[in-house]
Amino acid sequence: MRPQMLAEDDAEDPVPTPVPNHPQDPALRYVLAVGAVSAGLSLSDAGNGGEAVLGSVADSVVTDARARHIARSWGIEPTGRPGETPAGGPGTVVVLVDGLGLEMLHQRRGHTPTLRRWPERGYQGADGNDEGILTCRPSTTAAALTMLGTSALPGTTGMVGYSVLNPRLGPALPASTAPSPAQVLSLITWQGDDAPSPRAWQDVPTIFERVPAGSAVSIGPARFAGSGLTEAALRGAEHLGADRLEDRPGLAAGALRRGTPLVYLYVGELDKTGHRHGWLSPQWLAQLERLDAAMAELIRRVPAGTRIILSADHGMVDTDADHHIDLSAHRELVRDVVAVAGEPRLTHLHVAGGDVDLAAEVAHRYRHVLGERAAWIGTREQAAEHLGTLSPRALGVVGDVVVAMASTWVLVDPRVHSEAAIAMPGVHGSFTPAETEVPLLVTEA
Repeated sequence: MRPQMLAEDDAEDPVPTPVPNHPQDPALRYVLAVGAVSAGLSLSDAGNGGEAVLGSVADSVVTDARARHIARSWGIEPTGRPGETPAGGPGTVVVLVDGLGLEMLHQRRGHTPTLRRWPERGYQGADGNDEGILTCRPSTTAAALTMLGTSALPGTTGMVGYSVLNPRLGPALPASTAPSPAQVLSLITWQGDDAPSPRAWQDVPTIFERVPAGSAVSIGPARFAGSGLTEAALRGAEHLGADRLEDRPGLAAGALRRGTPLVYLYVGELDKTGHRHGWLSPQWLAQLERLDAAMAELIRRVPAGTRIILSADHGMVDTDADHHIDLSAHRELVRDVVAVAGEPRLTHLHVAGGDVDLAAEVAHRYRHVLGERAAWIGTREQAAEHLGTLSPRALGVVGDVVVAMASTWVLVDPRVHSEAAIAMPGVHGSFTPAETEVPLLVTEA
């Protein structure tokens, strides 16, 4: 499906607008919203308790009319009309596969007899090749799941990496400070006595908070109920715990048969295995085959007419020790850097005092040292080009300098990163197509 201009018939948004699929408007941000309108739900400007929730972020999240427009551009006809209550028709399951890039899926199509029959709803480039849809930058779970869950870019939500400088420290650290793990906050675990409340800090309303109460459920490992990332990215839906992938299709089918119109189903097994063994490993391939079998079971068990939308938060590349750059071992890289956050593929560097002139000098130095091993290096102000316009919360945690690595290179710092993190063969977070292009598959039972 090629990008196109569609005339929208919703009175709230009558102006034709382009179908998104570029870094400043990655299409993944619309997937859960499209799932909601596909299920007959409307996206309200108020919370499901009736309270006003959008406020200052109203221009940063998808409207109901926009979600319907995007749905039609993907060949999905929304059911119901804005403001209507779902009439009990077929529901929708949105499947989010953590760590399944489009390139990865295409290279292993022979192992996915179910998924390869599902129509792809990506876009074609000038050469006619499918480009899939794009996830956000950085291409990492905390950023992408929050974008999926809220429809807002990382620059708005402040979820700008695997980890960030703890906002309680403030952005201006003294020159005597040395990078350490104690400075950073994991946006996955939110652990630590001084960690802010994920619900309060990431206060952009979720799609689940904008649909009627009780109209959506989330399915995934039991430990995700009330977790930091869930509270930040996907709060507002009842969580149904299923630690085994094979148990999740049955839970989804049961929820639909009980009248829940929207089901979100998370699959994290591929990402976990890819980090541990690399995505080119036989272990990862076994998890892909397991996913395919689970999707066959899902489509067999859900009610007839149920729409299934499958996408992913990011892809992955495999690296090795020959592609590691230890910034702490390079005098020109370690100088003036007082904190390191993010991850090895997308690093946030903080300089003494948050000085903008010093940040520009450090960025120049990193460009000189890293050369083509980096895909992009820029200052905080320049990072908005990739992360989206930076909100006050993002301005407080985005690095003074941001480094995105090229090819399969990683930038590590043993003072901050654990041995296990440094040794991971499967990595992601940067701007390469292997990490940012993800599938969009749509089918009906």
